[in-house]
Amino acid sequence: MSNLNSDFKNILEILENNLKNKEDLELVKVQMFSLYNLFFDEIANLENLANSRISELTKKQTDMENTLKSIEKEIKNISIDIYGEDEDSDEYTFTINCPYCDEEFTLEMDKLEDEITCPNCNEIIELDWGHECDEGNCSSCGHICNHDEDDDM
Repeated sequence: MSNLNSDFKNILEILENNLKNKEDLELVKVQMFSLYNLFFDEIANLENLANSRISELTKKQTDMENTLKSIEKEIKNISIDIYGEDEDSDEYTFTINCPYCDEEFTLEMDKLEDEITCPNCNEIIELDWGHECDEGNCSSCGHICNHDEDDDM
């Protein structure tokens, strides 16, 4: 803005030096000041409009961030409801009854395993996760199953 002020003063000086008729000079100065004021009024209006829009956007962003936090909290609660623990944990806890010795034990697993060993009787327990295989690839966990086509008959 300081360049604009000095440029405006330079233009007025040029007009004073080149216009010899004082009435014409005053008319030009008045019109220049009017134009100068209109220009700055328009800049002020644009600045107010921009500030208003920035304020609206800031409020909307804050609202969206609050909504996102609320959604994240709900998702975490759903995960806790489904898995019984915090979703940030990579391990899941399962309670299992051994079919051989009827021992009940808790098992922490970080991936789906097909079999485990009973800590009481040391028998191998096959786990059924209830997923279906598609040509040997499980759609639910992605591991390769020993799927025999004769089993379907």
